[in-house]
Amino acid sequence: MARERRIGDLVSPERADRAHVEAAAYTAFQSRFNLDDSAEAVVLYLAGLHTGDLPSRTIRDRLTYIDLDRRLRGLRPWNQDPDVKVFLKGLFSERPVGDGKTHYAPLYLELTHALVDAARTPSDDQRRGEAALMLRTRLKMTNIAICRLKWSDVWLGKDRVEITETRRMGVGEARRITHRLNSERGSATCPVAMIRVLRSVGGGEYVLGIDGRQYVANRLARLLAQPDPSAPYPAQIRDPALMLMAYGAGMRTAEASTLRQRDVERHDKGLVISIDGRKRLTFLPSAPDPAYDPALAWEDWLDVLEERGLRAPDGLAFMPSNHAVVYPKPLRSNALNRIVHDRTEEAGLDGRYVFISLRAGMIRTALRNDAKSYAIASHADLVTLGAVARHERRENLLGDGNVAGRLGL
Repeated sequence: MARERRIGDLVSPERADRAHVEAAAYTAFQSRFNLDDSAEAVVLYLAGLHTGDLPSRTIRDRLTYIDLDRRLRGLRPWNQDPDVKVFLKGLFSERPVGDGKTHYAPLYLELTHALVDAARTPSDDQRRGEAALMLRTRLKMTNIAICRLKWSDVWLGKDRVEITETRRMGVGEARRITHRLNSERGSATCPVAMIRVLRSVGGGEYVLGIDGRQYVANRLARLLAQPDPSAPYPAQIRDPALMLMAYGAGMRTAEASTLRQRDVERHDKGLVISIDGRKRLTFLPSAPDPAYDPALAWEDWLDVLEERGLRAPDGLAFMPSNHAVVYPKPLRSNALNRIVHDRTEEAGLDGRYVFISLRAGMIRTALRNDAKSYAIASHADLVTLGAVARHERRENLLGDGNVAGRLGL
């Protein structure tokens, strides 16, 4: 009791009040889950705070206040408990087990395919342009009328869509005209599908809206002035080729940035790539599914370069682009990382992904498929088998998402 009074005399009232508040929050957590006051309960409470994305330092501070409340009550602080010490060690570890440089997640084969699918998915503007072109062609609607069209003017059924438009003919009174468009199941130009998909683009009350606001008529005019408003942008063709080839060859960031068109040759069973700095040629076999065939994706990208006068043996293999424009300069490391980051977000993947995640994913997929270590090292241009062994340890330790690995223990 004497020690408790001495501690109480040294603690300011504000700090003691904060300790009571934090202790009350911990007690409420115990009650909610019917837990005893134990080290296990404390670890579960702190782990819950960590899952809520609180900084590690903030979580440690909260434990400090909980321990202060315990000291003021004459109890032993939790930070001296062995289990809590182990948890704090993992909480403040910056890198998970076996990862000496980074803790970026690998992009396994199936995840790389998900990124390719995301890259080929039409953008919101492409969907708007496709629907607007259909409305202008079939219903003779003006750009202004299309931009003003609201969901309250649209009735969507399984077999048809009805669109009510207000038209003014000369100086006469405005008339409301209802158009009916029947479904064309199995067709890429089905009007019902074109209109229905716009529900998810965030237009609010407007069918073609952006962030709840009406689409600008001048912007729509520029969109429809393109030969094919729904045609894929160069990046939607470049990125599948880039990711499939980078994954298949286990490319490093610098290797993809400096790769030239002459370095990639078409083979009857895939691609043969001469990567600068590697002693051996890299062979990429064709995939069973044409959608994920690196050779076909490369041919599609070469067609884009041909259309823009950028196809040349000494030309860069991959270049940055903006909408329909391709710039004849290299993709730097930050641009390559951004491509992978954006595509993983579009694919709905959680985790930290950068360009070398493709290389790590290839190695880890090969290990998962029981490929020989020497074959993996040769294909990925690894100097020693020890590098493969490190990937194997990470795969075994972290592949199942175990708690110790995620905490960095």
